[in-house]
Amino acid sequence: MFHIQAYTLFTVLGALAGMITALFFLKREGLPFPLSLRLLALMATAFLVGARVFNYAVNPDAYGSTLHVYSLKLAGLSLYGGVLGALTSFLIWGRFHRRSLLPLLDALVLPSAFAFALARVGCYLNGCCSGKATQSFLGVVFPVSDSEKKLTGILALLGKTSVAVYPTQLFEMSLALIGLVPLMWLYFRKKPRAGTVFLLYGIWFTAMRWAILPLRNLPYTEFVTGVWLPVLYGGLIAAGLLFGGYMSGSHLRSIMKRKGNG
Repeated sequence: MFHIQAYTLFTVLGALAGMITALFFLKREGLPFPLSLRLLALMATAFLVGARVFNYAVNPDAYGSTLHVYSLKLAGLSLYGGVLGALTSFLIWGRFHRRSLLPLLDALVLPSAFAFALARVGCYLNGCCSGKATQSFLGVVFPVSDSEKKLTGILALLGKTSVAVYPTQLFEMSLALIGLVPLMWLYFRKKPRAGTVFLLYGIWFTAMRWAILPLRNLPYTEFVTGVWLPVLYGGLIAAGLLFGGYMSGSHLRSIMKRKGNG
């Protein structure tokens, strides 16, 4: 019997939906279809490589008999490693083709958010990437099959075979889509300065991930979850705010220069 995990299915569907939507948005920014297709293929490959390398760096204990660094399985992937890999390949591509990159980054916001949201639906249906145990009304109990490892410790002594956890997959999916709404209105209606939509969404998305971090049940060390990831998120938000300030200052200086020449 052929078996497909929900996570794999929805991740692939998300990637396909994201790429198809991205082709439309990149065309809107004047990028020809063949060039867009090659760019997306390059970024997708770099995303997978970056996601695997980053995950191995923060969680090397997960690799051994069932998972290897070179494995093509959609497991052992870290989102921000993938984003870093994709952005690096994007910058190299832009330098090679001498293209203005900021409008293209804005165009990729909605496709990326859709792909992420669909992947999180797959995580929820699969029961992976869930949060910590909770007794609040927000808790969700995922089914446990006989082949899976049962709970140990005090929960086992109490006769429990499952426990309610925070559905952090749905938290992240919802907040990712909520932040998309005002920015898409800004993108289509107000036509802001190039790079604004990407920058604002990047800050929103990273802040959202940071806020949900304490609720997530990650297989990382305390140093990674308590120090490394908060520093990463905080650093990215600070960098985004600084770059946004630089963009605003540069725009203001160009306006003053034009007025002075006039």
